[in-house]
Amino acid sequence: MMGRKVNLTDVIKCCEIRFGRGAAAHWTHSDFINLNHDIIRATKINISINTLKRIFGKLAVDEKYIPQHATIEALQKYCGYTYPEDVQAPVEAQISEVIAPIKVRKNIFLYIFILAIIGISGFAAWKLFKPVASFPAYVTLLKIEGTIPFTAVFDIMVPDNQDSTFVDFGDKSPLIHVRAEQKRVSHNYLYAGVFNVSLRTRRSVFAETTISVSSNKWIALSYHDQMRNHYYEIPAVRTGSDSLFNLTNRQLHSIGLDTVKRIFTRLYNFTPVNYFADDFTFETTFKNPPRRHGFSCNSTQFQISGINSMIRFKLSNPGCSSRVINVLSEQRFDGDKDDLSQFVLEQENWNTVKMINQNKQVSLFVNGELLFTGSYQKPLGEIKGLFIEFEGNGFVKNCDLKAGDGRSLYQF
Repeated sequence: MMGRKVNLTDVIKCCEIRFGRGAAAHWTHSDFINLNHDIIRATKINISINTLKRIFGKLAVDEKYIPQHATIEALQKYCGYTYPEDVQAPVEAQISEVIAPIKVRKNIFLYIFILAIIGISGFAAWKLFKPVASFPAYVTLLKIEGTIPFTAVFDIMVPDNQDSTFVDFGDKSPLIHVRAEQKRVSHNYLYAGVFNVSLRTRRSVFAETTISVSSNKWIALSYHDQMRNHYYEIPAVRTGSDSLFNLTNRQLHSIGLDTVKRIFTRLYNFTPVNYFADDFTFETTFKNPPRRHGFSCNSTQFQISGINSMIRFKLSNPGCSSRVINVLSEQRFDGDKDDLSQFVLEQENWNTVKMINQNKQVSLFVNGELLFTGSYQKPLGEIKGLFIEFEGNGFVKNCDLKAGDGRSLYQF
C-alpha cells in the first residue's frame, strides 16, 4: 500500500506537468472539466470530475483513500508516467512488450546495447511519424459581453505544432493566428447565431466548441461580403400597403452600402424557444427580382439552426446551380460536385417554400410541388433560430416555423 501511495504522488506531479496549468491546488472547477476532457481524448477513459478533485486534493478524503487501480493506470497513460527504478510497480502494471523476453540480468552489456538501439530507433520513428499535435489542445468559451454586437472571450491551449495555429470563429471572418504560449483570445461578433469555433491549422482541427447567441427579436441584416466582417443592421418591420418585408435600395444606400455591387440581405430570429425535436414545419413566401444592371446570380436560402447541426436549402436563378450548397445535418450537397439543377427557380414572382421535417425525414415543396426528399442521422439538437437570406434585396410575406404539435416557434 505504501509503495502505491508514493507512486500516486509522482503520478499527480506528472499530470500537473502534462496539463500545464501549474499546481493542482490553484485549479478551478473549469480546470478539472478541461482535465477530464484531456484525459478522455488521450486515453478514451472517463474519470469523473469529483474523482479527479479527490485525487488532486480539492475534495476532502479519508487518509486511507486510494483510487481504483484502473484510475491510476489511466492517469499514468495520460501523462506518460513510468515507475522509477527504485519503486516496484504493481504486478498488473508491469510492462513487457519489448524487453521482457530478453534475459537482461544475464548480460548487462547486452541490455544497455539493446536499450541504445531501441532509443535510437524510437527517436527516428518519432521524428518521422511525429503527430501534428504532441500535447492537448482546447478552446472553451469563458464569457460573452454585450448583446449585438457582442464580444466572446475564449480560453485556449495551443498544441505543440510545427505549423501555424489559428482560431476560426465560425462567422466567416478571417482566421486569427495565435501564439504557442497564448492562453486567451477574444472576438467581436456582429450578429446573432450559432457559431462553431475551432483551434486549427489550415489543414486540420485540434479542438472545437459551439456557442449560441440569441437576438430576442427579428432582425434585418445587410452586407457585401462576410469575409469583410462588416454588417449593417436595419429594423425588421413590415412596410408598404401589402405589409411586406423589404430593404429598398434607398435604405441600403443610406446606411453606406453600394447597391451597384453585390449585396446580401437577411431576415433572422435567434430567440430561445426551448424546442429539441427534429419534428417541425418551415414555410415562407418570397420573391427576389433580378438586378437591373448586368448579369448576376440571385439566390435565396433559408436555414434552421440547432445547437448541434442545421438544415439549409438554397434556390438559385437559372444558370447558377453550380453555386448552390445545401446542408442536411451531417450531409452536404455541393453544386460544383453534384447536379443540383432541381434547385433552380424563377424568383421574380412570388414563390412559396414549405419544408416538412418528421423525425429527420425531410420533404421540401416549392409552390406545392415536391422538390426534394431526404433523411439525416445527426439530431439538430435544441433549435436556436432561423433565417431567410437573399443575394439581392428580396421581399418576404411570411417566414414561419412550427413545432410538430402545431405550436408556433417563430412567426414573421
